[in-house]
Amino acid sequence: MKALVIVLALGGVAHAQEASDVSYRVKQGDTLELIAAEFYGDHAKTVVFIAEENKLKAPYKVYPGERIKVPVTREIATGKGDSFQSLAKQYLGDARRAPFLAELNRMQPGDLLPTGTVLALPFHVAYVAQNAESLAQVSTTFFGDAKQADAIRAYNGLDKTSLDKGETILVPVQHVRTRSEHTPTLDPDSTERHDAQKHALADAETALPAARVAWHEGDFARVRDVLAPIEKRYDYLDGATAIAVGLLLGKADVAFDDKDAAVALFQQVLVRAPQETMSAYAESPKILAAWRAAGGAVQ
Repeated sequence: MKALVIVLALGGVAHAQEASDVSYRVKQGDTLELIAAEFYGDHAKTVVFIAEENKLKAPYKVYPGERIKVPVTREIATGKGDSFQSLAKQYLGDARRAPFLAELNRMQPGDLLPTGTVLALPFHVAYVAQNAESLAQVSTTFFGDAKQADAIRAYNGLDKTSLDKGETILVPVQHVRTRSEHTPTLDPDSTERHDAQKHALADAETALPAARVAWHEGDFARVRDVLAPIEKRYDYLDGATAIAVGLLLGKADVAFDDKDAAVALFQQVLVRAPQETMSAYAESPKILAAWRAAGGAVQ
């Protein structure tokens, strides 16, 4: 895989855009349509991406032994504190492109991202207007209809709906993912984070039932002993697991009159689940006091 760097004026400021492609050697019998089908699973609507990336004009011709560039989605594993906004700025050139990154991964831009979460990065294709044309025409060229005109405008931070001759934009491809066999593998750092997440979740899956049994038996020290190693990897846990660990361990802290530790854990829970509530009838006054101190609601 190699990086194709494109400089684009976005909102009056130049930003380096990093787009991923792989180098493909054309085989005997290949056509651009067959190559598109191999990489994307559908050639009818995707061949234009490869054609534009290689500046090929219809009728598209490729020759055995020739090397062409194929734009592909690639994957990363999130680091601690990453958000769709920070990742969009890092990989797509602007934090305002967060919705494109979230949509490809079937998530919302405001969703919290546990450390080690694997995300696909959408690719984009550089397009140079050969004549004055509307963004609706550009959308039709790449997607077969004008529906993506607003997305193209938003991705490029444009305050207009048309292009001048020679103007360059990036066309985001947010609904296409490369077939798994052609998606570049995770880099070593991402692999390490994702493996750490898998181990943390597996350990939590084992620890939580034991901690719940200890809680019902009144063995609060055992709850702490079982969950403390998991709490150290809290950032790696998915939402449901993080909430379960934080609530149970926080309640155990209250049992030991460690209100500050409990409040800190409850605050982490509320970061993951701001709408989480506690029942005034199911919890002790001390637990409810720590929960309220963390900013939680009681019903």
